[in-house]
Amino acid sequence: MSQRSQITVALAQLNSVLGDSQANLDRSVDYIERAAAAGADLILFPELYLQGYRADDKFALTAEPIPGPATSFLIDQAKKHNLHIIMGMARLEEHFPFLVYNSLCFVGPDGLVGDGYYDKIHLGTFHPYIEGVYFAPGRKTPIFDTPFGPVSVQICYDSSFPELTRTYAVSGSLINLVISAGPSVAVDSWRILLQARSMENLMPSVYCNVVGKQKDFSFFGGSKIVSALGKVTTEAKIDEEDFVVGTVDIEEALLLRRQWLLFRERRPDLYGKLTQPLEQLIAEAPGAPE
Repeated sequence: MSQRSQITVALAQLNSVLGDSQANLDRSVDYIERAAAAGADLILFPELYLQGYRADDKFALTAEPIPGPATSFLIDQAKKHNLHIIMGMARLEEHFPFLVYNSLCFVGPDGLVGDGYYDKIHLGTFHPYIEGVYFAPGRKTPIFDTPFGPVSVQICYDSSFPELTRTYAVSGSLINLVISAGPSVAVDSWRILLQARSMENLMPSVYCNVVGKQKDFSFFGGSKIVSALGKVTTEAKIDEEDFVVGTVDIEEALLLRRQWLLFRERRPDLYGKLTQPLEQLIAEAPGAPE
């Protein structure tokens, strides 16, 4: 496993043409080329960028397997420009009828990185979000081995669960890469959410968000890079498409972990309720019948 002291990351903060994977894929080429020209090691595209977050009933017909046509195209681009690419997409599970996930693909110059995908674990299915109508929840928490070190990935609502980010951190992840369809009504929440996740785990966060209108949804953008100390070091514009490039300081995160001993001083013997299922919590709640 190799490791770098820092990496350069490009964030393509874009909207999508709903249900038109080819148009969105074709448009991504310009941003991949811009990322390569800027010396980026990695470029991120937003959640469900390939089909558009509000493609809704079109997901079942436009979802692709991984590996598949879109990832083959992106691998060619990654080889051509010698960089890694993360792109949100609806992933089709070929071995079960119409089983679709809200996923991201992860490719590099050598092909798929690991299994090449991550499936969103926590689906937004509360008013007005309807992800659970179209997608199955993910079941894996992979750490991806890359030329710049071990990294973890999340999709939007996943970041609201600190247990997941901590799981990645204690599993060895050095950077948490997040793609999102963060709505405009949550702009203030997202200003602090990843700063908290980074500080809790002494781990840089990289965030790429959708921007613009899709049906009755509005997305604010605000893509950013957050240091291991929770400082925003690179940030894209609010409410308009943007493309930004910034540096992720891995060495700082490693130094802080050596100095602060945050993981050593955990007390997992006291945190048992965090892993109890809902049924058990209800049974053990004050006043519950014996």
